Amino acid sequence: MAALLGLLAACGSPAAPAPAAEATATANTPEAASVPVPAVAETAAVTPAESAPATAAETQTSAAETAAAAEAGAFLVVQFDDSRVLARAINLSTPISGLAALQHSGLDVVTSTFTWGTGVCSIEGVGCPVEDCFCGGDLFWNYGFWDGAAWQSYPTGPDVTVISATGSIEGWRWGTFEGQGLPAPQTLAAQRALGWLQAAQGNDGGFGGAGANVEALMAVAANGLDASPALLDVLRADGAAYSRQGVAEAGKLAVALAGVEACWPAEAVRPQAYYSKTVGALSADAGFLSWGILGTLALGEETPADSVAYLTGLALPEGGWEWSPGWGRDTNTTALAIQTLIAAGTPVSATEIVSGLAYLKAAQDESGGLRYDAGAGWQGAADANSTAYGLQALAAAGKTPHDPAWQMDGVGMVDFLLALQQADGGLAWQPGQEANLAATVQAVPALLGQPFPLRRATLETCTQAAQ
Repeated sequence: MAALLGLLAACGSPAAPAPAAEATATANTPEAASVPVPAVAETAAVTPAESAPATAAETQTSAAETAAAAEAGAFLVVQFDDSRVLARAINLSTPISGLAALQHSGLDVVTSTFTWGTGVCSIEGVGCPVEDCFCGGDLFWNYGFWDGAAWQSYPTGPDVTVISATGSIEGWRWGTFEGQGLPAPQTLAAQRALGWLQAAQGNDGGFGGAGANVEALMAVAANGLDASPALLDVLRADGAAYSRQGVAEAGKLAVALAGVEACWPAEAVRPQAYYSKTVGALSADAGFLSWGILGTLALGEETPADSVAYLTGLALPEGGWEWSPGWGRDTNTTALAIQTLIAAGTPVSATEIVSGLAYLKAAQDESGGLRYDAGAGWQGAADANSTAYGLQALAAAGKTPHDPAWQMDGVGMVDFLLALQQADGGLAWQPGQEANLAATVQAVPALLGQPFPLRRATLETCTQAAQ
């Protein structure tokens, strides 16, 4: 929900009437971060002030400081494109300027100083270099705040605004001045879900098993956070055994660890190890194959062209994919295959992608959510996991769930997930149920508009044994 309408002068747009008097770059190295625990009133607004005081308050990214920020803080949202967004909690023990909040977020921020104030050139590599801060033409970093119903532009720049209201929501959006950011409740829902996840973490740092640990790490990585050392220790100890269960497990481990740029467990099996010369691919089953390809891409390895071609060929004539031959098509496998093929370079206009998206749309019901399929019984009702995967597929394809084409009488997939969120931040799998881990962790990347793989990184092998 990160994005904001930005005032041209506020964010330092190219329309601001002054050349650079002095250009200075500031890069903020991400600090160790765990899961934030927000509890925020969505209607709170921030009032701009005439000048900014000393920046004793900071944007929190560490586990120890996050709980306090949730109770006495505000929130920062950063939107990179039409779907991808990150969120951070801001500690408000004292007021802080909008620029200081961004610079202490743990995100890489580059700024330039102009005669009219400070301009933000890039955030996390998105934007322009310090030497040409407004190289994007009509595209630049817009800055504003959420007023409880919509994003509003600030009447002043980020270096002189003052964040002093608990529950305030600050936002930055890369785009045109006329553009509109994603609604804040979507991002804050992901933030609350991560808070639920932190509370569910065991004393050993894990979540009850290797599979759950990997899924939890993907949720943390989707918000650009570092995992707690305890969780990484658990994965370092159990990752090798988990990766040897199959290509899907190896792929998931790769996506999760690359997402936080952690080390690769010694003796763990990489997805490429499962290549079958007989099949000519990493797997003959679309679901397993998708995770294998995603894991290979996440590790920064060469795109497995034969496996990509095999997955493309597994698309059913009527549209969509089935997990294994004879199982029948389903939304989970279809959404995963769409993300995989697009990540591997398949154009969105490809017949398989277009027909796959059409199948997802056909599985949307009046709740706005996606069914596993249109079959009877539990398959006939929308659920959190199917909807989350569907949202990720839309993000990968460059489509927005807020488009009327993906709404059912004004209700869409995001609305469905928000309705499933409980008071404590966890999400239920279906309406009327209690929150559960699988639904919650899979909803986080979806609400943040983050398709798989979350990041591509070359990982070094772990050298230190887990404690």
